[in-house]
Amino acid sequence: MARNRDITAEHPLNLATVKVLLIEDDLAEARFLQEVLKGTPRRHFQLCHAKRLGEAILRLQEQSFDVALLDLTLPDSSGLDSLDLLLQESPSLPVVVLTNTNDNELAVRAVRRGAQDYLLKRSLQQEVLVRALFYAIERQRAEDALREANEVLEDRVRERTAELETANQHLRQEVEERQRIQERLTLAQDAAAMGTFEWALADLPCLTQPDFICQSSRCPLPWVIHADDRNPVAQELRQSVRAGRGLDTEFRIQEGDSIRWMAIKSTLLYNDQGQPDRLLGIHMDITDKKQMEAQFLRSQRLESLGTLASGIAHDLNNILTPILLVVQLLPLKLGNLDPWVDNKLKILETSAQRGADMVKQILTFARGLEGKRTDLRVNHLLLDIRKLMQQTLPKSIDIYVDVPDDLWAVSGDATQLHQVLMNLCVNARDAMPDGGVLQITAHNLTVDATSAQPHPQARPGPYIVVMVTDTGTGIAPAILNRIFDPFFTTKELGKGTGLGLSAVLGIVESHGGFIDVHSEVHQGSQFCLYLPAIPASATPTPVASAPLDGHQATILVIDDEPSICEVIKSMLEAHNYQVILAYDAPSAFFLLAEHQTRIAAILTDIMMPTLDGLTALPMLRRINPTVPIIAMSGLTLAEVPPAEPSGFQGFLLKPFTHQDLLQQLQTLHLTPSQS
Repeated sequence: MARNRDITAEHPLNLATVKVLLIEDDLAEARFLQEVLKGTPRRHFQLCHAKRLGEAILRLQEQSFDVALLDLTLPDSSGLDSLDLLLQESPSLPVVVLTNTNDNELAVRAVRRGAQDYLLKRSLQQEVLVRALFYAIERQRAEDALREANEVLEDRVRERTAELETANQHLRQEVEERQRIQERLTLAQDAAAMGTFEWALADLPCLTQPDFICQSSRCPLPWVIHADDRNPVAQELRQSVRAGRGLDTEFRIQEGDSIRWMAIKSTLLYNDQGQPDRLLGIHMDITDKKQMEAQFLRSQRLESLGTLASGIAHDLNNILTPILLVVQLLPLKLGNLDPWVDNKLKILETSAQRGADMVKQILTFARGLEGKRTDLRVNHLLLDIRKLMQQTLPKSIDIYVDVPDDLWAVSGDATQLHQVLMNLCVNARDAMPDGGVLQITAHNLTVDATSAQPHPQARPGPYIVVMVTDTGTGIAPAILNRIFDPFFTTKELGKGTGLGLSAVLGIVESHGGFIDVHSEVHQGSQFCLYLPAIPASATPTPVASAPLDGHQATILVIDDEPSICEVIKSMLEAHNYQVILAYDAPSAFFLLAEHQTRIAAILTDIMMPTLDGLTALPMLRRINPTVPIIAMSGLTLAEVPPAEPSGFQGFLLKPFTHQDLLQQLQTLHLTPSQS
């Protein structure tokens, strides 16, 4: 009964005909298997018999089969190699192995290498064979379905992985771009001296404490707000929080030993309860901006000072001119003077000349005007400085001056060099608030090409070296290369303009010299001034000037200051000139027209109220085109149009000496025939 049981009903495969490839070299075994399969109810098994493995492979190439029965002992192949070759040709073909050997190890190996089942021929029954075939087909189909499902899943995984990789690539690119943007932003912020900060409002009460530090994300050092700015900043912050807005302000910070300016712009951040919690913003170092603003204001003040100085200089020079001329005229008029009177006149002349030099110094400082260069010996200048410093410096500062007698001369302006030494001595005084030693020395030096090389403006040759040395606080190395910058100062606001050393350098370089500075903190500083020298052999010997006779030549003097006119008249008449006076330009036109043949030269002031000398010049020329005209003014030649292009034949800067006046007239080569 078991043999007649419907086995196929237990395995409902959707197959009307099951195609079986039988690979068996034993014909008897083949017929037996064929008979067994024919008797299976409700299923038709179509059996294709191949005696060799090679023949089976050909059949597989020609048609498809549902299952294969494989004998492991074939003429052209044996053992599990036959299974390998068969599955190599058709990997998805279910294979049931047939053998006469009851070898469990071989059975396990066959299954592991791809067989669906392992049957012994001698105990083979229909039920067992049919079940094995159907199970083989089912398992193979299940494996195929699983494989296909796995392939589908793998495909989906690969697709999803590719999508994720693409997304990751985009994310990586976005991250890299954000990093590049952040790097560029960082570079831009560094270039602009900008950064970000974040304040917790809970820290606000600490703002006024001396040790308050604002931790900033981009500050090279933590902020320490300047003591004078802590309360104002805290007050502004309270007001801005109450008003519901960010803080926008400027304040100073302490950065080591230096002070810098910081500007901040910020916005309020709120917590979950809607209360102001933090302050987030940007900060910018505006120290350079503040310095430029201060420099601009100082420049404006200097410009105003220059304008004021020019006006004062003009008025003072008009006042000093008659004083200086009178003290020189009196000895000529009075003859032999009492020694006491002569001494007092010399004091008066020296004082007047010093006043004139002070006016020049004011103009030099305010307008940078070039002074008059003469051959001078620095010995006397240094000794004068010593006397002045002994009278003005605190008694706690000891002053030593060492000047050799054979010091060479220099070609320079005494007033400007006096200003250089004064500035250096004042700086030395400020560097020694508790006292110290100020030493001024000088010596001759021949500078060779090697020594001159570090200084582009230096030239090999003879120099005198003036050294001003103090034992003060010294100059920090970090700022040593900035001390000559205009407006740079380490002094408190209102105690220094930052122009002293800048003026020193400008004057020394205008004299063709250069400066070396040596300084050590807490030890002192030494400024070495190198001024091109005139060796002793080249110093000209002064020649006494011969009396300058006017030969009765008539001079028309035009000036709105009666005192100047009268003194010039007396001075010229004392030297055999005739003088006609005019106190304004219109009067001068009338007098020139009336005495055209008599007047040999005209001496006119430039700055006059009714009609100035420059405007009057063309009218004077129309009256007499050939008469020589000398201009005089309390302003320097640099502040009025040049003499020759304006039609003047000479220029006198007030106050002038009688020798200046007579020499200027002498250059016109006036003759008695013109009188």
